[in-house]
Amino acid sequence: MEDRSAEVSPLLYTQSVDMGCQDHDRLYNTCETNREQSFDREDEAIWRDCSDSEVDDTTSIKIRRASRLKEIGGWIGYLKDFSIFFPYIIPKKDRTVQACIILNLLCLIGNRILNVLVPRQLGLVADQLLKGQSPIKALLIWLVLSLLNEESGIGLIQSLIKIPIKQFSYRQISNASFNHIMNLSLDYHSERDSAEVMKAIEQGEALANILETLILEILPTTLDLIVAFGFLYWKFGIYVPLVMAIASVVFMCLQVITSKWNIDNRRQSARAQREESRVMHQAVQGWQNVAYFNMFQFESLRFGGAVGAQLAASAKWSRQEAYTQALLESMIPTTFSTLAGLVFYEIHQGKATAGDFVFLIQYWDHLIFPLKMLFHEYRFIMSDLIDAERLMALLQTKPSIIDQEDAQDYQKAVGRVDFEQVNFSYHPTKATIQNLTISAAPGQTVAFVGETGAGKSTIIKLLLRFYDVDSGHIHIDGRDIRSMTLNSLRSIIGVVPQDPMLFNATILENLRYARISASDHEIFDACRAASIHDNILGFRNGYNTKVGENGIKLSGGEIQRLAIARVFLKGPPIIVFDEATSSMDSNTERTIQQALDSLKVGRTTFIIAHRLSTIVGADKILVVQNGRIIESGTHNELKEMKGVYNDLWAKQIGN
Repeated sequence: MEDRSAEVSPLLYTQSVDMGCQDHDRLYNTCETNREQSFDREDEAIWRDCSDSEVDDTTSIKIRRASRLKEIGGWIGYLKDFSIFFPYIIPKKDRTVQACIILNLLCLIGNRILNVLVPRQLGLVADQLLKGQSPIKALLIWLVLSLLNEESGIGLIQSLIKIPIKQFSYRQISNASFNHIMNLSLDYHSERDSAEVMKAIEQGEALANILETLILEILPTTLDLIVAFGFLYWKFGIYVPLVMAIASVVFMCLQVITSKWNIDNRRQSARAQREESRVMHQAVQGWQNVAYFNMFQFESLRFGGAVGAQLAASAKWSRQEAYTQALLESMIPTTFSTLAGLVFYEIHQGKATAGDFVFLIQYWDHLIFPLKMLFHEYRFIMSDLIDAERLMALLQTKPSIIDQEDAQDYQKAVGRVDFEQVNFSYHPTKATIQNLTISAAPGQTVAFVGETGAGKSTIIKLLLRFYDVDSGHIHIDGRDIRSMTLNSLRSIIGVVPQDPMLFNATILENLRYARISASDHEIFDACRAASIHDNILGFRNGYNTKVGENGIKLSGGEIQRLAIARVFLKGPPIIVFDEATSSMDSNTERTIQQALDSLKVGRTTFIIAHRLSTIVGADKILVVQNGRIIESGTHNELKEMKGVYNDLWAKQIGN
């Protein structure tokens, strides 16, 4: 039996709330190893020790980034890694979004022109007033230009056309992230916390924000600065735009430097948010387990600690952000005072008018806003890049099990299964399956028995191609399963797992999940075959009864019979029952056994069971021990051998 102390020991770290954030940093963290990556000696040492010290997510990201920076030679190459998202954010085929982008660019140009014309027109109004002229006409022109430049004009058009642009990127990235996660292999999902993965997908929304910021914010503000420098030079000469350029460079340098000060705090805050979400997800999802062990107070304290850690990390980031913002904001009045002094000098020299000063005051908002916006958005981009790093790493993760290039669909399977000299191991130092050779013809039932950890379930995982064999072959109807598409392979195999999973939906919806096109009558027939139809009709809402999270409203036997009904409905040529009747009483077991006998006709059936009474009628019983078949035969043949099977039978049934 496998030692699972390493799995449960992290939970014990949180026995005391006083342990604080450090314990939550250690809680449930896992080491994400990748043997193909190369690190320098320091990185390698950290990574090598992760099995003992459990390097947290932040460290693993830093190590991956350091390795990547070394590999490609700098930050430019690192940022190029984000090009993996381009296919999801560039609308190559969506004409509507393309049209919106073009229209947005036209509005952008018009808005930049109006940004200059509006304050210039107000300056003309001021000059006419000082000359004693009536400025009514000039004021009306200013009013029209202002209305066009505000949210009631071009701004309204931009707001409307931004909607499909934003939604396009969000839809593409969200769908791509979800589909990629679902297509990753079992080895990935078995090593990751589901709440952590889901949070990474949620933080992937930051990529949509990056796209929006770059195209809809930074590009326009950059154009604003270019136009401003050119117009100030035309209006006031070289010194005013020169001061503005110097202020912009200083502002930029301060922004970059101060962003580096706070980047680690932002990452810690993001990680603490994920930890809070993970603790909450585990407690809510495992409510029954919490109730069984009366750990409500413990979970409350654990979640409270996670909230505290998240707030502490967020507060640290927010304080640093406030100090930085104060420093940057001090640049604004300083720059305006300098520019105003230069304009006063120009007026005193007779090279400018009072209307030009009015123009500067009015245009100042258009000068400083793009400057503030540019560097404000830079800070948010850095923050979004941190949030998106995890999703980028996720999308760069390749599934270990994929279709071969020449893989073909195989739908009309007969069901003959052959394992030929199959070897497999989860870890190079310990073999899990050794020299396995099995043949099962259509209509035959093959049962696996043995102690926990002997390799029974692994054999089924290899058949489903959750993992690939290290050596040997698995054939279905003479075809290597690696020559079939994963979709077609798994469509011809039906599985009743040891712990069936039900969605928090109605019984009808859970059953139809096996075959979306199934009619109600087909579902009813499948339930009759699984001896669950009458039970369902006894529920208040019948087939429209909601089963609750993981089927919490149903008994264990009812859940397993629903799982069996789903396999009846799917109707595959190959069937796997993993402890299929372990939660049923003797009467129900006999009823199900009769139904299974009908279902097995003409189908290849594999059964994994500890209750030997369920496999007495199997055509072939294989005793598995340490990944090897040590005994094989029918029930009577194995009893006569007086070996391991006979001992197991004697323990369960008696002499």
